[in-house]
Amino acid sequence: MHGNSAAMRTDSAQLEIFVQRFRSITEEMGFAVQRTGHTAFVNETADLGVALVTPEGEIFGYPQSIGITMFANLNFASILSEFDAFEPGDIVVCNDPYSSGGLSSHLPDVSVLAPIFSGERLVCFAYSYVHSTDIGGRVAGSLSPSSYEIYQEGIRIPPTRLYKAGELNADVLKLILCNCRVPDDNWGDVKAMITALRVAERRIGESVDKYGVDTFVDAMNDVLNYSELRARSVIETIPDGVYRFSDYLDDDVVSDIPVKFCVALTVAGDAITVDFTGTDSQLRSAFNIYSEGKPHPWLIYKIMFVLLTMDQGIPVNAGLLRPVSVVAPRGSLVNCEPPAAVGLRTTTGVRIQDAICGALAQAVPNVIPAAGAGYIAPIVFAEPNLERGGLKVNVLEPMVGGTGGHEGGDGLNARDVVDIANLRNSPVEVVENVSGVRILNYSLRQDSGGAGKFRGGLGLVFEFEVLEHNCLVTARGQERHRFRPWGLNGGFCGEKAAVFIKRAGDDRFNPIPKIDSLEVDAGDVVRILTPGGGGFGSPLDRDPQSVLRDVRNDMISIEAARNCYGVLIGSETVDVEATADLRARMKSDALHEAFSFGPERQTYDAVWTDDAWLRLMSHVQAVPVALRSSLRGRVWRAAQRLHEAEKKPLSALDIDACWAKITGKSISMKVETVLRRDVDETSCA
Repeated sequence: MHGNSAAMRTDSAQLEIFVQRFRSITEEMGFAVQRTGHTAFVNETADLGVALVTPEGEIFGYPQSIGITMFANLNFASILSEFDAFEPGDIVVCNDPYSSGGLSSHLPDVSVLAPIFSGERLVCFAYSYVHSTDIGGRVAGSLSPSSYEIYQEGIRIPPTRLYKAGELNADVLKLILCNCRVPDDNWGDVKAMITALRVAERRIGESVDKYGVDTFVDAMNDVLNYSELRARSVIETIPDGVYRFSDYLDDDVVSDIPVKFCVALTVAGDAITVDFTGTDSQLRSAFNIYSEGKPHPWLIYKIMFVLLTMDQGIPVNAGLLRPVSVVAPRGSLVNCEPPAAVGLRTTTGVRIQDAICGALAQAVPNVIPAAGAGYIAPIVFAEPNLERGGLKVNVLEPMVGGTGGHEGGDGLNARDVVDIANLRNSPVEVVENVSGVRILNYSLRQDSGGAGKFRGGLGLVFEFEVLEHNCLVTARGQERHRFRPWGLNGGFCGEKAAVFIKRAGDDRFNPIPKIDSLEVDAGDVVRILTPGGGGFGSPLDRDPQSVLRDVRNDMISIEAARNCYGVLIGSETVDVEATADLRARMKSDALHEAFSFGPERQTYDAVWTDDAWLRLMSHVQAVPVALRSSLRGRVWRAAQRLHEAEKKPLSALDIDACWAKITGKSISMKVETVLRRDVDETSCA
């Protein structure tokens, strides 16, 4: 055995019984939260999570059919270390990433944790969390991309006993509810989580009574070791090597500078290391992740799903990811320092996984799909509560796009980021009942999936009319407005995202930037288009009948069938001879590339070479965190001006020159030579 593994004390038959038992307990917990949750985002969308946790802080029981699916290796060691001891009836509440070790990765994720005893012996913990619609902060819904300090994102709850020995701490509850816009909703969802903890306590008690506490504890540890062993066996089948890839967020919202993620994924025997050196520094906006430099789920969760794809029988628990380690530089986007805002960590985490998949596609090309939309943007709608005062805050829909095509088939329509969560769309009737909007269009977006032998999944069109006055829309996480989801093995990119608004009285829609906080009024109509997934394989190899079927189902247009797939359709049938001739001509001109990034990224990468970017990051990472964002922006803009003046790709020496001009410090003797060149103040200032 490896790492934390030890000799199994549980025989194989009984081990499987416990694996399924732990899973069934957590799934009952999850459905209990959903059924008793107070808000639509819990009882309809199911943005929630549950788990069973060892006394040392590892998840040993995790659901697969309810709630968030990617948090199986959350580490509870930091939160447990905050308490000297627990007693029956205690319930801890927290939401603060910085004091919980990233357990709650942003403030709306309110977590509760309860110890479970057998007599006086602490057996394990039960855990639950929900995404709260509002937890205070500068905007309704709490999360805004432009927030730059965690203090702007809501009330911070460090690990605190909400219940002590079964007694509610009313003062703590009052303090929490006084600092959010929808206190009744929040308390209702907290009570739903407490219901789940009670379910766990009852079911664990039954299992201990049936099998004995020692047998239960042995099985708890053995399922972790078993998952680790199987995960390592899968990793050993992946060719050893270092696989590199990079990807981008469009920008950091407060500037037009793309945000870059660099991944060097090393496979060595039965272990994987993900090195994020070169990834952007922490930002003065809400895209940061607090990871403590550890393999937090937001940094590696896609690896878990790849391992489960390659061996679907691995029990889902923290043992599965024991073989994975990370290098996450302090003060970087993937390991920020307080008080950086972290509200948009989902957006960042999703793009990190795209970069990891790009690296893994080089190692196991038949396993990895093309990029999905990389877009998850809950549309939050706030309106005056005319009956009770204050605001009503609801999530209209958790908007997503299409998944990437893969060797086995087309991508899924409007289900990207499905591996993060079993999130469901909210029924239109429910949305219109609880919010002052009318849904005009909620449909698949034609031609948005990247063309390929296996087409990318389609994105969405979501259009709604505002029915009330003085309302606000926020939509954290809108992405791929600039850089397209990449295609794989000759597949085309997915279509980019877009947002439009038609103000009351206007007769046409106008494009607007990604939504941060959008003020709307009665009669305004908002239209949101989400991206499609990338295509896999050459579209000229797609079965013409599949193309015809897509045209009949309005998934692709006749024009796309001809221009992208080389399929000519007339009278709702394929013209076989004309299609063969057209495809022959198109194949002679086609370029087959492993990755298709689209013209926007190709243009940017041609200017910002890897050498230039890595040199910028090396300079930025060398200064105090408080100075990094400002210097990053100034030097980037100076380098852009230099490129525009000299019309050539940027080099590491160019970055050195710009850095020296701005900071007033020479970097090296080589830089002194560079500075003697005619680099004037307008180019590098």
